[in-house]
Amino acid sequence: MSKQFFYERYVAFSDTDAMGVVHHANYLRFCEEARVAWMRATNLTKIHYPVSENVLAVLHHQVWHLKPARFEDLVRVELQVRSQRLKIQFQYVMFIGTERIAEAETLHIPLNKNLRPVRHAPELLNQMEKESWTETWLSNS
Repeated sequence: MSKQFFYERYVAFSDTDAMGVVHHANYLRFCEEARVAWMRATNLTKIHYPVSENVLAVLHHQVWHLKPARFEDLVRVELQVRSQRLKIQFQYVMFIGTERIAEAETLHIPLNKNLRPVRHAPELLNQMEKESWTETWLSNS
């Protein structure tokens, strides 16, 4: 089993809205950044467009906003991933320090250049088998 993956980033001024907090849509961008960082850390970027003709398309996404983040906050995004047959499920928990500020979930499916479902790349399947998964990880699911 691999250790829990995490990605950190500071909140940019452009991430915030007129109320001075991170705009709700940007939490999905934080998830995307964490997912790409995970793929980079596990040497999986070669199985995704533009290096490959395949892409992990988003089927579903959901975010629970617990506390606001503001300009210059250091946000830590932890993720877990697992295979659900053809689908791939990612879950994310976002923190500022030790305080949980958001939770999210995305569901993906591998597609080819014609937008048809394809089998998982063997490298992806192999990596997902190494990942740990906790059923009760998200408090809102």
